[in-house]
Amino acid sequence: MEIHEEVGDGSDRVRDGAVPGQRLGEAFRARLNELFAAAERRGRHITNREVVLWMNDHGYAIKDAYLSQLRSGRAASPSLKIIEGLSAYFDVDSSTFLSVDRSHVLNDLLDQHGVQAIATRAAGLSQENIDAIARLLDRFRESESLPPVSTDEAGGPLRDE
Repeated sequence: MEIHEEVGDGSDRVRDGAVPGQRLGEAFRARLNELFAAAERRGRHITNREVVLWMNDHGYAIKDAYLSQLRSGRAASPSLKIIEGLSAYFDVDSSTFLSVDRSHVLNDLLDQHGVQAIATRAAGLSQENIDAIARLLDRFRESESLPPVSTDEAGGPLRDE
């Protein structure tokens, strides 16, 4: 048996048209921006500069421009030290940045005050009532000047759309 048969021939490296590292880079950017947005939802506006100053003060050397590039996706391969620093700043596990699995986003949302209670109350309701609750929540978000929830963030469209 040839070695490439034992470890793979590399053909699985490019999936769905993505180049190697692209999916993880996109997931990293999304997670980083989600952490900034989560702080904003809790009423705390965090700037790139604030994060950079904290990281540099705590031994995680980073420049403003590089953090901006990580957030925009222009840079997508941070060192483990940078990942560790960002994890420490946002008080999350480093694995938050290293997985393409989005379950952590759902867990973060459920941890927010009251969200789990709403989800628990919705369990077992008909799809029609779930959709009605979702539309109500969309109206509440709009009335509080919160951005709309995208179909991707919501896990898909409402069933009657």
